[in-house]
Amino acid sequence: MMSRNHTDKLREVAISWFIRIKDAEADDPLRSKFEQWLMASVAHQQAYADVANVWASFDSPHALEKLADIADQDAFFQQAAQSKKIKNYVAGAVAAVAIGLGGLLGFQTWRAQPVMQMAAQVEVGQVKAQRLEDGTLMTMNTGTDIEVTYYRDRRIVTLKRGEAIFEVTRDESRPFIIDSGKAKITVLGTRFAVNRLHKLVRVSVDHGTVKVEPQNVESATRPNALILHDGEVAEVKHDNTKPTRSHHQASDAFAFENGMVIFEEADLDEIAETLSRYRKLPLIAEQPISNSVHISSMLKTSSIETFIHQMPELVPVRIVPTAQATLIKAKTPAK
Repeated sequence: MMSRNHTDKLREVAISWFIRIKDAEADDPLRSKFEQWLMASVAHQQAYADVANVWASFDSPHALEKLADIADQDAFFQQAAQSKKIKNYVAGAVAAVAIGLGGLLGFQTWRAQPVMQMAAQVEVGQVKAQRLEDGTLMTMNTGTDIEVTYYRDRRIVTLKRGEAIFEVTRDESRPFIIDSGKAKITVLGTRFAVNRLHKLVRVSVDHGTVKVEPQNVESATRPNALILHDGEVAEVKHDNTKPTRSHHQASDAFAFENGMVIFEEADLDEIAETLSRYRKLPLIAEQPISNSVHISSMLKTSSIETFIHQMPELVPVRIVPTAQATLIKAKTPAK
């Protein structure tokens, strides 16, 4: 007959296995180790069955407290049975669930703790590449602000401002998730770019598979996510919660790596916001011309100021420098 101390230890091991294996996938290698432990002894099987049965019966702290209260009442045991064996079993069951709930909460707390955190800001006129601890490579364009937090079960990047290219190291146990304000982008391993603009977020895939969905929509009402593959582009606009496919060339999003900026039928708001990343003073497009004028162009980042001053030759606008910003205004009609 096993001692009480040995029984308690065996129950703790069973609880540990129960917590670890409860949500494991069918092909998780952990399952084979668990099965080896389970088949090693009838006592192992009984201990695990006890924990599983108690957990199934009492799956909330409220139910646990109720059971504990009942266990403390002598009347309950007198009515149910006078057997010390029954009382010990119920007390053991309460302890098992208590340890299990405590272990689960401890496990969740442990999993929720970051294992790596960092922040990166790129100064005006610079492009910065940074390799993360898992081998993922981030290439951040000028004016970009990013925060990275790695957990044991996921990798989170918050793109607060700007644009970046991500070459993600595949890790099926930790999806790579980008919060870009309007859009949530989830991948396992791929190369793609995310551009956070005021009006929209644009996601461009070089290769791999990327899931794009709106960031701030409840899961119960969340529209179907958009799945992107090689060479595909999607946008999530500020006035539309559903991601849509875009006609843009995916390769355009990677041009800043080579010191280039490419616009494809871009309105003046997008042009102004993009070029402002390369300047100390912002470029601002005034209404109502910003939505009615579109430009397609390819230019070197070293030629941005030249491009700005030549814009009146391309579209009906005028450039007005001020002490706080450079303004793009509608061209004054000739008298």
